[in-house]
Amino acid sequence: MPKPRAQWLLAVPAAAPLLTPFTNRTDPVILGVPFFYWYQFFCALLAIAVITAVYLVTAPGKHGEGR
Repeated sequence: MPKPRAQWLLAVPAAAPLLTPFTNRTDPVILGVPFFYWYQFFCALLAIAVITAVYLVTAPGKHGEGR
């Protein structure tokens, strides 16, 4: 049976890019890239990490448990 608690983690990468009122600024600049752009890139990396973690926790095992 899948673990539904782990699936709640998917809300984090879905909500992080929606924080644009707090991230709509240029400072600090990293390697000449304004904050807003590298924050969006960070959100993409966060989504990859969280989706992978949730998949590994909820994926069916070798012995047929899971879905």
